[in-house]
Amino acid sequence: MKERFEKKYVVLALLFMAKTIPQIFFMMALPVILRIEGYSLKTIGLLQLAGVPFLLKFLWAPLLDRKGLEKNHYKLWALFTGAGCGLLIVCMAFLNVGGQFPLVAGFVVVISFVGSTQDIAISALYIKLLDYEERGLGSSSKIFAVNLATIIGSGFFLLLYNHFGWRSTMLGMAVSILLPLALLGAVRENRQERFDGTARQGGISWSSLLTFFRGHGMLRWFSLIVLNSIGIFAVFFIVKPFLVDYGVDPDTIAFLVGFYGMGVAVLVAMATGLPAIQKYMLDRKKVYLGCVVFNAIAVALFIPLSVLDNVFFLFYIAMALLNTATTVSSVISGVLVMDFSRKGFESIDYSLQMTGIHIGGMVMAAFSGMIVEQTGYPLFFVLLTLVGVGLVVLTFSLFRGEWIPRAGHAAVHQEIPD
Repeated sequence: MKERFEKKYVVLALLFMAKTIPQIFFMMALPVILRIEGYSLKTIGLLQLAGVPFLLKFLWAPLLDRKGLEKNHYKLWALFTGAGCGLLIVCMAFLNVGGQFPLVAGFVVVISFVGSTQDIAISALYIKLLDYEERGLGSSSKIFAVNLATIIGSGFFLLLYNHFGWRSTMLGMAVSILLPLALLGAVRENRQERFDGTARQGGISWSSLLTFFRGHGMLRWFSLIVLNSIGIFAVFFIVKPFLVDYGVDPDTIAFLVGFYGMGVAVLVAMATGLPAIQKYMLDRKKVYLGCVVFNAIAVALFIPLSVLDNVFFLFYIAMALLNTATTVSSVISGVLVMDFSRKGFESIDYSLQMTGIHIGGMVMAAFSGMIVEQTGYPLFFVLLTLVGVGLVVLTFSLFRGEWIPRAGHAAVHQEIPD
């Protein structure tokens, strides 16, 4: 049994890593390539619109939940959308990145849409296949895969472009997306019973998006995931300009934010998979509250960095804590997102919650630069720390009650034998 569970985790993680690689490449490596090719910053900035499908994917999530309780339903969605992404990237290999920007941008947007749909399907598989006790390890392996994909998508494929050119890079990426799809055969997605009184025989409608918020405690939970993403993601966004203004050279910034920061994130994601930590994760309330406290501490450490000179060694500690906090937050939030997703509504509930997690951070990141210009870095970090302390108090006040999932209490997926 244990061997089958390990295989399940590995297959799901590899699928999620393959899905994430092109997303990271388009966000982090492609702007560098376009700049090398001579495009203006204004033109390159338009590529950020490719991230919109990942924010709005809840709008077409109901399509995936129709017949979501049937055998191999989400597997087929993951297979066809993954194949679509791979084939589209093969087509991109034959474009001239230096002279066909409209076509390149068009492909990026379409691939982002298909990729966001694959993201829904794979995440629905996570929810459908893993029970309460398994979700901690499932989320750890998923975040580990995301961090590894970040290193590959932003580093390896950029190096591949520098040495072998655009076509080889795209073809190599297509292979990395298509090969893991063969592993779907090792995942068994059984047919499931319908959730009592919730999933209708006629399938899922768009009005089902609103039913998530009618559940007991769901408005409180959604509010918390939006608010608790503010501080930690705002610091993560502003840290690069802060390092530049502090006088750190570009190579050191690349090491701190890239290799060192992501290396810490990968190690932390691996550590969260340890049996002792997995056992601790079974108490969802305690672990989520601890995560919010740790986030506030990680943000607060940037205050002395913004007011003291000649304390560069603190940057290594601060970046380690920041990446640890974001990784642990992602793992814990991922577990609870699965817990709060209803049977038969996996795609809808996952997409809505992920939008909530990202929207708070995105809004704060958008205003961070303007706030820093008005207040300066020290006051900005003080304000974020106060926000973090306020969120700790708010979370301790709201995150209580019988609506919080716990062992033996969360809904169990009863499967119908084949």
